[in-house]
Amino acid sequence: MDHALSGADVATLTRSHEVPDGSMPLGGMKEELSKSYVHMLASACGLTLGSWGQDYDGKDASLSSRVNYAPDMYAPQIDIQLKCTGQIAIQRKDTIAWSLESRTYEMMACRNRHIPTLLCVLVIPKDVGHWIKLDKQGMLARCHMYWQWGHRFAPFKEGQENQTVHLPRTNLLTPQSLLELMKEASQWVPVLA
Repeated sequence: MDHALSGADVATLTRSHEVPDGSMPLGGMKEELSKSYVHMLASACGLTLGSWGQDYDGKDASLSSRVNYAPDMYAPQIDIQLKCTGQIAIQRKDTIAWSLESRTYEMMACRNRHIPTLLCVLVIPKDVGHWIKLDKQGMLARCHMYWQWGHRFAPFKEGQENQTVHLPRTNLLTPQSLLELMKEASQWVPVLA
């Protein structure tokens, strides 16, 4: 399943706009785009998205539901670490390879967290003018977000500054997959030592 734009695809795209010099830095634009992407999906699924001012605990945002998944949890939550990139180098045949700082990796992989964590990586075209397209049919976001549960990360490798997470391309964040993830979160039970 390949969701990335090939070089030939990008060559045929029409730029939607030019960003003037002095605008928000590219890193800030990517951060806002990733938040907006999740916010749009959450809204379409009847979920609430809350943001955090600081990212000290391996989370940029939290999703919450009002659904009672009896006999499982009522109103489950998912903490999300958001990333965004236009780098082709992270794209593998079957996965997206994302490098996380070891501290963040450990926090997200922690099995005794009260709320499960999700790493979400938004893959976008390199050119800002290709991120979105607007026409009379609506808005098209030329990007895909991939996810991986923190508790399903590969075992931690001691002595490394960074750890690589391989997000399967089959883990595409869609309204349906987001609802399934929330149901799975309703069954989350922390592993206490």
